[in-house]
Amino acid sequence: MDIIAQATEEINLFIQNIGEWFRSDVEGNKAAEDAILRKFDPGFIMITPGGVTVDFEELSAWLPTVYGLKPDISVEVADIKAQYVQTDSVLMTYTEYQYREEGDNKRIATALFVRGEDGQLKWYHLQETWSPVAED
Repeated sequence: MDIIAQATEEINLFIQNIGEWFRSDVEGNKAAEDAILRKFDPGFIMITPGGVTVDFEELSAWLPTVYGLKPDISVEVADIKAQYVQTDSVLMTYTEYQYREEGDNKRIATALFVRGEDGQLKWYHLQETWSPVAED
Protein backbone atom coordinates (compact mmCIF):
# COMPACT_ATOMS: atom_id res chain seq x y z
CA MET A 1 0.00 0.00 0.00
CA ASP A 2 1.42 3.39 -0.95
CA ILE A 3 1.85 6.24 1.51
CA ILE A 4 -1.22 8.15 0.28
CA ALA A 5 -3.44 5.09 0.74
CA GLN A 6 -1.92 4.53 4.20
CA ALA A 7 -2.61 8.13 5.26
CA THR A 8 -6.15 7.95 3.87
CA GLU A 9 -6.72 4.78 5.86
CA GLU A 10 -5.36 6.44 9.03
CA ILE A 11 -7.71 9.40 8.62
CA ASN A 12 -10.74 7.17 8.06
CA LEU A 13 -9.80 4.94 10.97
CA PHE A 14 -9.29 7.86 13.35
CA ILE A 15 -12.63 9.44 12.42
CA GLN A 16 -14.32 6.10 13.06
CA ASN A 17 -12.44 5.55 16.34
CA ILE A 18 -13.07 9.02 17.76
CA GLY A 19 -16.79 8.75 16.97
CA GLU A 20 -16.96 5.40 18.74
CA TRP A 21 -15.02 6.85 21.67
CA PHE A 22 -17.31 9.88 22.00
CA ARG A 23 -20.38 7.58 21.90
CA SER A 24 -18.82 4.94 24.21
CA ASP A 25 -19.34 2.29 21.51
CA VAL A 26 -15.99 0.78 22.55
CA GLU A 27 -14.54 -0.16 25.93
CA GLY A 28 -13.33 2.96 27.74
CA ASN A 29 -10.19 1.44 29.15
CA LYS A 30 -6.44 2.00 28.94
CA ALA A 31 -6.05 -0.56 26.14
CA ALA A 32 -8.60 1.28 23.99
CA GLU A 33 -6.90 4.62 24.73
CA ASP A 34 -3.53 3.17 23.80
CA ALA A 35 -4.93 1.77 20.53
CA ILE A 36 -5.94 5.31 19.53
CA LEU A 37 -2.83 7.06 20.85
CA ARG A 38 -0.29 4.68 19.26
CA LYS A 39 -1.26 6.20 15.91
CA PHE A 40 0.25 9.54 17.02
CA ASP A 41 3.92 10.48 17.08
CA PRO A 42 5.22 11.52 20.54
CA GLY A 43 6.10 14.88 18.94
CA PHE A 44 2.50 15.39 17.78
CA ILE A 45 1.11 18.94 17.77
CA MET A 46 -2.46 19.99 16.97
CA ILE A 47 -3.84 23.45 16.38
CA THR A 48 -7.52 23.28 17.31
CA PRO A 49 -10.23 25.17 15.41
CA GLY A 50 -10.19 27.66 18.29
CA GLY A 51 -6.48 28.33 17.86
CA VAL A 52 -5.21 26.38 20.89
CA THR A 53 -2.03 24.30 20.57
CA VAL A 54 -2.29 20.75 21.94
CA ASP A 55 0.71 18.42 22.21
CA PHE A 56 0.77 14.63 22.53
CA GLU A 57 0.79 14.77 26.34
CA GLU A 58 -2.27 17.03 26.37
CA LEU A 59 -4.03 14.83 23.79
CA SER A 60 -3.31 11.80 25.99
CA ALA A 61 -4.77 13.58 29.05
CA TRP A 62 -7.84 14.82 27.10
CA LEU A 63 -8.84 11.50 25.56
CA PRO A 64 -10.16 9.78 28.74
CA THR A 65 -12.13 12.91 29.70
CA VAL A 66 -14.30 12.77 26.55
CA TYR A 67 -15.19 9.09 26.64
CA GLY A 68 -18.97 8.80 26.19
CA LEU A 69 -19.35 12.60 26.33
CA LYS A 70 -21.23 12.83 23.02
CA PRO A 71 -23.54 9.79 22.80
CA ASP A 72 -25.49 11.21 19.85
CA ILE A 73 -22.53 12.16 17.64
CA SER A 74 -22.03 11.02 14.09
CA VAL A 75 -18.64 11.84 12.57
CA GLU A 76 -17.90 11.69 8.85
CA VAL A 77 -14.95 12.56 6.67
CA ALA A 78 -14.87 13.72 3.05
CA ASP A 79 -12.58 15.22 0.42
CA ILE A 80 -9.41 13.41 1.56
CA LYS A 81 -6.54 14.52 -0.66
CA ALA A 82 -2.76 14.30 -0.66
CA GLN A 83 -1.16 17.73 -0.98
CA TYR A 84 2.54 16.88 -0.70
CA VAL A 85 4.27 13.50 -0.72
CA GLN A 86 7.75 12.39 0.32
CA THR A 87 9.14 8.90 0.88
CA ASP A 88 8.41 8.91 4.63
CA SER A 89 5.88 11.72 5.01
CA VAL A 90 2.69 13.00 3.44
CA LEU A 91 0.62 16.13 3.90
CA MET A 92 -3.12 15.45 3.64
CA THR A 93 -6.24 17.61 3.69
CA TYR A 94 -9.77 16.53 4.52
CA THR A 95 -13.13 17.79 5.74
CA GLU A 96 -14.63 16.49 8.97
CA TYR A 97 -18.33 16.73 9.72
CA GLN A 98 -19.75 16.24 13.21
CA TYR A 99 -23.51 15.86 13.53
CA ARG A 100 -25.25 16.20 16.89
CA GLU A 101 -28.71 17.00 18.15
CA GLU A 102 -27.42 20.26 19.65
CA GLY A 103 -25.89 21.34 16.35
CA ASP A 104 -23.53 20.30 13.60
CA ASN A 105 -20.02 21.49 12.85
CA LYS A 106 -17.59 21.25 9.98
CA ARG A 107 -13.80 21.43 10.08
CA ILE A 108 -11.28 21.70 7.32
CA ALA A 109 -8.14 19.83 8.37
CA THR A 110 -4.53 19.60 7.26
CA ALA A 111 -2.62 16.62 8.64
CA LEU A 112 1.05 15.74 8.34
CA PHE A 113 1.92 12.06 8.67
CA VAL A 114 5.46 10.76 9.17
CA ARG A 115 6.73 7.22 9.21
CA GLY A 116 7.49 6.17 12.77
CA GLU A 117 10.30 3.98 14.07
CA ASP A 118 7.89 1.03 13.83
CA GLY A 119 7.49 1.67 10.08
CA GLN A 120 3.87 2.81 10.46
CA LEU A 121 2.55 6.25 9.55
CA LYS A 122 1.94 8.47 12.57
CA TRP A 123 -0.05 11.67 12.99
CA TYR A 124 2.61 14.37 13.46
CA HIS A 125 0.78 17.65 12.98
CA LEU A 126 -2.92 18.50 12.68
CA GLN A 127 -4.47 21.90 11.99
CA GLU A 128 -8.25 22.22 12.08
CA THR A 129 -10.24 25.27 10.97
CA TRP A 130 -13.95 25.87 11.53
CA SER A 131 -15.98 26.07 8.35
CA PRO A 132 -19.66 26.99 7.96
CA VAL A 133 -22.04 24.04 7.68
CA ALA A 134 -24.20 24.47 4.58
CA GLU A 135 -27.91 24.71 5.29
CA ASP A 136 -30.17 22.49 3.19
